[in-house]
Amino acid sequence: MADIDALILILARRNARRKPPRSQTKKRFRLHQNVQQLPDELLIERCRFDREGINYLRGLLSDKLVNPYAHNHPLSVEAKICAALAYYTSNSFQTAVGNFVGVSQSTISHAVTHVTDALVELGEQFIKFPPLESHKQEKQQFRDIAGFPDVMGVVGCTHIAIRAPPGDPHTFLNHKSFHSLKVQITADVNSTITSVVARFPGSSEDSFVWRKSPMAVRCAAGCLGTGHLLGGPGYPLRSWLLTPVRRPSTRAEELYNQALRRTLRLVAHTCRLLKKRFRCLDGARVLNCFPEKCGRIIIACCVLHNIAVARNVPLPPEEGAAAQGPGTEEEEEEVGETEEEDAASPQCQLGWQKRQAVIQQHFDKL
Repeated sequence: MADIDALILILARRNARRKPPRSQTKKRFRLHQNVQQLPDELLIERCRFDREGINYLRGLLSDKLVNPYAHNHPLSVEAKICAALAYYTSNSFQTAVGNFVGVSQSTISHAVTHVTDALVELGEQFIKFPPLESHKQEKQQFRDIAGFPDVMGVVGCTHIAIRAPPGDPHTFLNHKSFHSLKVQITADVNSTITSVVARFPGSSEDSFVWRKSPMAVRCAAGCLGTGHLLGGPGYPLRSWLLTPVRRPSTRAEELYNQALRRTLRLVAHTCRLLKKRFRCLDGARVLNCFPEKCGRIIIACCVLHNIAVARNVPLPPEEGAAAQGPGTEEEEEEVGETEEEDAASPQCQLGWQKRQAVIQQHFDKL
């Protein structure tokens, strides 16, 4: 009996030395500050959208972001959207994590992925070419810029810096000596993106990206009617895609080139606005994802850019001042690289005839 008492005493002393069990309290997650209470100026700085814009995105994406099978999920729909916007704005998961309490970086990363996928699904709704009934107005707005007739849009490429992908990194190394995706966009006179291709390595030629893009197929099928796009010297000359005269020999050809370049600056200006609005694209810090995911982030940012343009959401003052004034030489460098055209091809011959007709009818008498 004494042995049993001694054993009980030893066990009691051992248990007394143990730490008491931690109380299981439910983990609470919340925004660091209530979005609805923040001033619009601060929201635009952190998320590039004002309060009404964030509410609009919540209504737009809520069905895609709510998971009915998830339990104890730390982030609400609004929090997911704000986390993604904070990442797009800063290219830093740490910045996005800093907006929340008790949320891990992996949770924020998943939120960014969910929001990105939801926005990409809405791409065709927000990134689209102007409807037929607005073509006349579109042509007149472009003509008011530099007198170039029948323009339906401008096309150009820009580089988005990414980390060197494993396996075949040299194909993503561009002529500026950094790894990138070469992104082609078409834009209208309001800097709205009307098409985007974000899947080709940085070493790709402008003409190659164009020929592989859905927009080239649509143009060849006649979606522009009697109108045409304008492209830089790296693009192939077509009846629906006019490019500069390489060696102008007359005053009319010089005037044609000047008007084309002035109008074409809109695409570089649009790229500049996109990168200023979403700093994850501006190259200061590379997109640290695989190329396919980088392409999806780029498309998501293009969707958000168009929503912001349509809702007249301004950039923060310092960003807006830097993004104004299309037409600098730095912008024009992003438009494209030269590539010799196949002058003997039937399509190029039709493009040459169209270009000569435009020069004779609109620039020869100036």
